[in-house]
Amino acid sequence: MYHHIKGILIHKHPAEAVIEANGVGYQISISLNTFEKLPEAGNQAKLLTYLHVKEDVLQLFGFIEDKERKVFKILIGISGIGPKLALTLLSNMSPSDLEQAVANQDMTMLTSISGIGKKTAERLLVELKGKIAEAVVEGLPSIRGQGTGNSDPVIEALMTLGLNFAEAKSALDKAKAKMGDKAPVEQLIREALKGK
Repeated sequence: MYHHIKGILIHKHPAEAVIEANGVGYQISISLNTFEKLPEAGNQAKLLTYLHVKEDVLQLFGFIEDKERKVFKILIGISGIGPKLALTLLSNMSPSDLEQAVANQDMTMLTSISGIGKKTAERLLVELKGKIAEAVVEGLPSIRGQGTGNSDPVIEALMTLGLNFAEAKSALDKAKAKMGDKAPVEQLIREALKGK
């Protein structure tokens, strides 16, 4: 329905971005990889989009690159993989890394990601074989509305990616213990997701 949105980046967060186009602010769920490639707030930005429709919920997902959007669409087409888990996967590995994991049948890499157990990893390895390579070659719900009262961007991002507050806090504490309090937000999120 929506191919892309181009406008002024009003806000960016490791799990979401808000782009204003023609007076409308679009809240868009994004991966950590897309977040890292976005310009600073106040600059012009363009995101390729995917509108996910489920019952009475419309959620817009944004991607900096077409191959990431293609891989996202492939992932959500797999039984048991919803948009949040697909975004978590793409926050932990690029489409090329995922292609490599599938090519090498690397269960360990996949099961190290929060929310992906052995059965899901097996399903991914079987169903992605061939599909992911083709996509690579071709090339969020608001946290504030959930009443968490939390302003830590790492915890907010982890909760957006499916962890509850206690899990997110615990994962962040472990990541900080390993990397230190001064580590960049993106690295803390990646480390926290690995520890889950």
